[in-house]
Amino acid sequence: MPKQIYLETLGCEKNRVDSEIMLAALRKHNYQLTDTPVSAHVIVLNTCAFVTAATEESIDRILNLSDYKATGQCEKLVVTGCLSQRYQDELFSTIPELDGLLGSSNFEQIPFLISQIYNNPQHPQILISKKPHYTQYEKQERIQSTPQHFAYLKIAEGCSNMCSFCNIPYLRGRFSSRSILSIVEELKTLLQQGVREINLLSQDTSSYGKDLTKNTDIASLLSAISQVDGEHWIRIFYAYPNTFSEEALEIMASDPRFCRYLDMPFQHINDGVLARMNRKITTKEIYKKMDQIKKYLPDIALRTTFIVGFPSETADRFKELSDFVAEGHFDHIGVFAYSHEDNITSAKWGDPVPNALKRERKEQLLEIQQHISLKKNKSHIGKSLQVLVDGVSQESDLLIQGRTQYQGANVDGLVYINEGEVRPMDFNMIEITDAHPYDLVGRAIHGNRE
Repeated sequence: MPKQIYLETLGCEKNRVDSEIMLAALRKHNYQLTDTPVSAHVIVLNTCAFVTAATEESIDRILNLSDYKATGQCEKLVVTGCLSQRYQDELFSTIPELDGLLGSSNFEQIPFLISQIYNNPQHPQILISKKPHYTQYEKQERIQSTPQHFAYLKIAEGCSNMCSFCNIPYLRGRFSSRSILSIVEELKTLLQQGVREINLLSQDTSSYGKDLTKNTDIASLLSAISQVDGEHWIRIFYAYPNTFSEEALEIMASDPRFCRYLDMPFQHINDGVLARMNRKITTKEIYKKMDQIKKYLPDIALRTTFIVGFPSETADRFKELSDFVAEGHFDHIGVFAYSHEDNITSAKWGDPVPNALKRERKEQLLEIQQHISLKKNKSHIGKSLQVLVDGVSQESDLLIQGRTQYQGANVDGLVYINEGEVRPMDFNMIEITDAHPYDLVGRAIHGNRE
């Protein structure tokens, strides 16, 4: 009988795409997929090890899943992704239940790894490249794991920016772009399957194409995407601020299917901290970039992320950051406490900011932003906005939920619809009637079901 495989994903949505590739490869090789670990012969955990907290979560989950070797059908336990890439030597010695490791590339080879595990049961199997390469993304089948109406599309892998707080270049390799042709073909396939929102992903979306031919860049990719017919949204995540070009903004402005939304991590605003972070941008240049974005997209919803507690962040430098957030530039922010890792450049400066102070600074920024987000959300009251409807809300079966173009899936707020009929997994016009710091409330406009 075919082996049943359970695959679970931790970490970011980029990991989700990797898992979708593994799912397709497993099905192609006649493995059966199951949604529950208790019935699985093989359990696969796709992990994250970007920071210590993610590493600890991954290890805890491995240990939990290993129990199914005693309580379920589990015969083999496999770990894939960044944890394997970072700690392959330590994992087998500390978790003897493991049967195989696959690193942060070659995800399409998961069936081969499982086969090798069964063929060589006396020895754990390892499939890890020291220098990950990502040709599998050029043209690779995957099984969509998101709801039918939205999906993630990875346009590149790895990163070459070498920010001092980040270990992605060590875990994922140098920046490696897919071809425009392969991206557009996958986009068309997703649209044919009923996807209405495509979320473009990479470690550094702005640098797309810099490793390809001379005339290939993020603007040429967006231009090619703009030629694809259909009613859909294109949403852009992880746009590194230094290299997101004015030409790319022009293309976004010319096509309303590009969401008026941009995820652009700034990480800090103080010049001293930015320099130590090796962000290759200054305070003045950040303001200039935001002005440029709003010149082309005046109604843009900007999402950014900040790191608090970086080794060179003094009280005065944090005050500069909190004042910057209070100026109200952003609709959404993510705040992360600096994580002292052993494989990052900034490790040599130690970890001088106490964890309690990091948490305090994080909460302070989020509280400042909460007031700003409420004000921005209230500005939508009385407007009729296009909403991509998910379906029945997870909060209550009396509500329907969806998102405007200003809200990214799984990272921002929602629109709760409490009146009228809508088409699930499709675009609907919704009149906004109320607002909260993260979410909106509205009613469906008559005619949505026509």
